[in-house]
Amino acid sequence: MASDGIWVPDPDAEDKYPPPKKGMNRMTLKLIRKRAEHNEGIISTLEELTLHQEELVAIEPCLGTTCRKLKILYLQNNIISKIQHLHHLKDLEYLNMALNNVSKIEGLDKCEFLNKLDLTVNFVDVDELESSMDHLADREHLKDLYMMGNPCEANWPGFKNYVIARLPQLQFLDGEAITRSMQIIAKQQLPKLAVELRSLAQEKRDEKAQKEFVDYRDIDTDEKAPYTPEVRLKMYEELAEEKAEKENRELRRQPRERDHAGEQRKKVERVRQREEEGKILQCNEGKWEFHFDEESVKGSIILDLHVSRHLDSSLIDLDIHPAYVSVVIKSKVLRLKLPSEVNASLSTAKRSKVTGHLLIEMPKINENAPTLFGKSKARAEKEERLQRLNGERKPGLGAPTKKQSVGVHAKPLDNRRPALSASMADLMVKDSSSRRKKDGMAAVSTRRVDDPPPPPAVVAAADDDDEPPPPC
Repeated sequence: MASDGIWVPDPDAEDKYPPPKKGMNRMTLKLIRKRAEHNEGIISTLEELTLHQEELVAIEPCLGTTCRKLKILYLQNNIISKIQHLHHLKDLEYLNMALNNVSKIEGLDKCEFLNKLDLTVNFVDVDELESSMDHLADREHLKDLYMMGNPCEANWPGFKNYVIARLPQLQFLDGEAITRSMQIIAKQQLPKLAVELRSLAQEKRDEKAQKEFVDYRDIDTDEKAPYTPEVRLKMYEELAEEKAEKENRELRRQPRERDHAGEQRKKVERVRQREEEGKILQCNEGKWEFHFDEESVKGSIILDLHVSRHLDSSLIDLDIHPAYVSVVIKSKVLRLKLPSEVNASLSTAKRSKVTGHLLIEMPKINENAPTLFGKSKARAEKEERLQRLNGERKPGLGAPTKKQSVGVHAKPLDNRRPALSASMADLMVKDSSSRRKKDGMAAVSTRRVDDPPPPPAVVAAADDDDEPPPPC
């Protein structure tokens, strides 16, 4: 509690400002780092920091010890009651503490380059005005000061001339330029204003001494409540409560964050314990697609398990037994009985870098065991078709003796065998007749539609030895 009867949180208390669930916050390194995103989260070289509207109750020591390069600091619209812990900020040029609970200007003695100070709508009254001006008189670089909305400015007409006379280095006061004539008039009125201020300050101190202590938590903040530091504390607490309730509702609506690694670990422990107890049943809880292959590698069983490519391998637990295989994938169990007994110690497992599939190769104990899972008909047809396209067929009459690369869009090879009774001469006659037919079709196709018809063929004279033509 302050000496004037106003209850304020004690910044030097042991608990200081424990973060209440109702909302009034503390200035922490986490908050500062969050507001330093424009500087890539680096605090030591931070030159500008914005902490407005954070319901902060005090300036914590962490600000000055970690952000020593600050030049601009925004702390407006909080409930800070004291300017403190800024002695490390020697490069500070602009401090904005508008809309706070400051009742006295202090804590700026080490801020040598302070150029602008904004204390709009605070609680600096006439009883602390003289000491506040004494504190600012040594700030040689202070050119701009905002004090509008403070009780001393609102209730005392001589405030403006008194500040101008006490701070000759000022160039602007509440946004108004200070002229030479204003400074001369203010200096002439300074002795009278100083006496008047001391009498008003004593009256204000007596008034506060007679005022009873008021706990801000007992105040009813209705429309008729006066604008005091206690009322602002109460108002901010109520606003913080509403804000906290709203955030809690939003958090409850959000999906619960799952610990997949923890769930996987617990699931694996339960599954392996049940298997040790003999409770072994085939299951596929995750609806994973899989197939067995016993022909690709002779004497081995290959299990191709279609796992998502983006699934982390740490969420896959594999256990191979001679009679069955058990896989726990993201807390889902896949347990399958094997077609033949396998050697678990020589089995291997690997994942495809392209598809992410889990390939488990398990050597059979009896290599001559019957095959239950051969290639499917569709898969066999597909392999045969690929072999035919690549020229990998069995050598025979009319088939190529060497492997030839045949394009996908090339015509299929004509491997039909000619008739055995046909002679070579017949084949040559057939070939020449087909060639003449093609030449004739090409000649016809080259003649244009609008060309004149060809002349009639001239019949050669018949020889004497030829027989005369038959009569018509």
